Amino acid sequence: MPKTISQKSEAKKVAFIVSSGHSGSSLLALILGSNPACFSAGELVGLPNRYRKSKPLDCVNMTSDFWENTFGIEGIERLAAVLGDTRINPYIPLRFEKKLRSFIGKNEIFNPYSYMFSKLSMKDVFVDSSKSRHWVQKRLDAQEFKSGKLQGKLIHLVRDGRAVINSFLRKYGHWGMEKAAHDWVRKTQDRLKFFDSFDSGSKIQIRYEELASDPHRVTQELCEFLDMSFMPSMLEYWKHDHHDISGNDGTYTLIRRYRGDISTGGSKADQDSYYAKTDIAIKLDLRWQRELSAEQLSVFEEIAGEVNQPFAWND
Repeated sequence: MPKTISQKSEAKKVAFIVSSGHSGSSLLALILGSNPACFSAGELVGLPNRYRKSKPLDCVNMTSDFWENTFGIEGIERLAAVLGDTRINPYIPLRFEKKLRSFIGKNEIFNPYSYMFSKLSMKDVFVDSSKSRHWVQKRLDAQEFKSGKLQGKLIHLVRDGRAVINSFLRKYGHWGMEKAAHDWVRKTQDRLKFFDSFDSGSKIQIRYEELASDPHRVTQELCEFLDMSFMPSMLEYWKHDHHDISGNDGTYTLIRRYRGDISTGGSKADQDSYYAKTDIAIKLDLRWQRELSAEQLSVFEEIAGEVNQPFAWND
């Protein structure tokens, strides 16, 4: 079980956001990343695949070379190999190389967050919004966490399952409510089990609806949890520099719209009517209340109503 070691507040921290998709993790990462003591990588899990496919690593700015300039091509290759569990040396199996490097005390390469902190010397907190609990478990197995050099912090972001599924079905409508509801229940229960197993002093649960309705209070609470000073300017996340690797492009397009560089994105979200017309300021998205049919809501309630009860938002 991923029990973390009790550590002093001065330790560098990696804040892992765990949630279902379509729960506001990109918004939360951008808000936290707007603090000068914090760097948000967005969904770091996407780095290996984006690198292999030669896609832009900076999904907020699209044409930015921030990652390449900060870590260098060799550094990006190293991160892609370690985070993607692929061979570093083409002639040595990865499992054997890990054991060999650990034996001779040369396993720094398998501590990616420490490496990134070394290039981001002014940052004390690193946000990874990859969402997957499997990803977090694997990352916490690294020596950088087990030794106490870094402190792992877990942010469990939850949202009304009806809103999550409604957003999901906009993109994957062929699934249908029944399949989507069963999938949401299974994954939600798995995340809750993982959250319960985590060290009590290193975890916090946040509701998307409360974050969007009262961002000042919730962000203040998160800053205290991460030992950062709260700054009201964090709530105007679109005015700050961000270099998230991947996440919700709808949220990113609001930043591009504010900066007047929509044309550089060329994404579907840039042209989506909702993001083209919505205010940039943080607000609660309750589209599910008007978009889900009575029949869909009935199916959801039968399958997922009990599990969703703690997260239901009916205002």
